[in-house]
Amino acid sequence: MSIIQNTSCLSIVKPEYRKLLDELKTRVKNSFSTDLIAYYLLGSVGRGDDKPGIYDIDTVIILQHKVSNEDEAWANQTKAEIEPKYPALEQLDIAFIEDKEFNESDNKSDIDKLKFILKTDSVLIYGQDITASFTSFTPGLKLAKILNIEYRNSLEELINYLPEPDEEDQNHPEYIKDHVRWIAKKTLRLSLGIVMVDEPYYTRSMEEMANKFAKKYPNYQFQIQLALFQYHQPTNDLNQALAFCHELSETIYRLADEKL
Repeated sequence: MSIIQNTSCLSIVKPEYRKLLDELKTRVKNSFSTDLIAYYLLGSVGRGDDKPGIYDIDTVIILQHKVSNEDEAWANQTKAEIEPKYPALEQLDIAFIEDKEFNESDNKSDIDKLKFILKTDSVLIYGQDITASFTSFTPGLKLAKILNIEYRNSLEELINYLPEPDEEDQNHPEYIKDHVRWIAKKTLRLSLGIVMVDEPYYTRSMEEMANKFAKKYPNYQFQIQLALFQYHQPTNDLNQALAFCHELSETIYRLADEKL
């Protein structure tokens, strides 16, 4: 099996994101100074293959101290100040983790997933690269399980949440759309995990995930193409969103129950 390589690089990040990342780096350095170990950009922006109309920035800050309510408040305030300055930005995510969590956490599956993302799909924006000590990954059942932690719970929680959103989403006119895209992405990655159980296959392309899965499981072609469609053009209609989630629950997620 081939080791999954990290193809992300700051030099291939598109110019429209560089200004935002530079501003974030300055804020992170000034706010956390000596407690800051590393600041990473995650995902498609760092690979230079982000999709038009899907402008998300995902970052993670590695700290020497236990993550506090003050840290979370800083992240919320930073998002509130930065997002309006970049109208094309759909979402800025700023996550924190204490460095010792990588070795001492009780949530081993969550940490293994984060280690995989940092090792194979991240760009170091500032600080010390901590990924050299992380184990390399190959496609297979173990990785499929790492990448799809509690996949069934995620879907069922969303089905219950959509009709009764929290106060923040009640005031967000496109909250349904955002959550539908999120579950569509998770479903496409779940389909990749199902394929990996029997074949050492890996890709970061949502289209390739869908096509590979449909070829291997043609009886689920409609559902996986629907997931791909909802990833690119998610509905903001509650009934359509719930119908989509229930369709997934009875098809691809049942197959995952058998395979994973």
